[in-house]
Amino acid sequence: MDSKQLFRLFNSKFFKANWLDENGKLAQNDGEVKWFYCGINQDFNSEIVNETINKTFEEDEVYLFISSNKSSLVSKSIVVEEIGKMLHKKEIGVMNKSCTKIIHFTTYGVFSSGIIRDFPKSRLRTVGTPLKVVFHANILDSSTEKVADAIEDHFSNLEEELHRDYGGILEHLWIDLELVESHLKSRDSWHFRFQKRVDNPESHTELYSYNVGHYSVKPDFEKLRKLSSETSICSYIFELLYESTQVLVNKQKKLDGFNATAFRQDFLSACKKLGYID
Repeated sequence: MDSKQLFRLFNSKFFKANWLDENGKLAQNDGEVKWFYCGINQDFNSEIVNETINKTFEEDEVYLFISSNKSSLVSKSIVVEEIGKMLHKKEIGVMNKSCTKIIHFTTYGVFSSGIIRDFPKSRLRTVGTPLKVVFHANILDSSTEKVADAIEDHFSNLEEELHRDYGGILEHLWIDLELVESHLKSRDSWHFRFQKRVDNPESHTELYSYNVGHYSVKPDFEKLRKLSSETSICSYIFELLYESTQVLVNKQKKLDGFNATAFRQDFLSACKKLGYID
């Protein structure tokens, strides 16, 4: 690969990197990423950079990325000197030939280390993996705020009750309760869709969710306006959510044998156990 191709490679891998915390583990958020100070120009600390380079990379050659015109495979012995020359001008990346380890140096004279994992475009669900159900009611307006307040604290209890193995290919089930009436005047709720891979921007370590089922539920807003107590709101909403899961029965074959009947039975039993439905 020429210099431009290598620099494009670096940029593609950089955004897939998982940065490490102070214990050398995967940082769970930006605040946990461990940054080391190495300085620039006369303050450049070649000793700490050399130590990190040798500790991170076992190979004699590594990729050094400085710019689209100055990126190449170089001897590890010259990397520290090259970084010292250019760090005040350019951000610099160092990566092993197998593209699994990376160090990123900023123009401010700090650097962090990370690992790079390749995520497949699709995967099979591992047998025995429990289904992860997530309910959302986070798109609302002032007229339905009381509905969200009444039900949101109860979602986690039901999600935990349904965290079981139902077979098939489904790993995640996301059910959105739509609480903005004006959004639904020109369209229906979102139909069930299955996606093999979905971006997961909230996680620093798991960049994608796999085998995701996702749909939304439209309530009767006129009925909601007549409900005032938390009990009556919960009873209506959770019964509505339960009824919506009939779609999984209809899609059962396409979900490679997902046991929608058992899921619905557990859903109803859990709602009764938790007191959401009489």
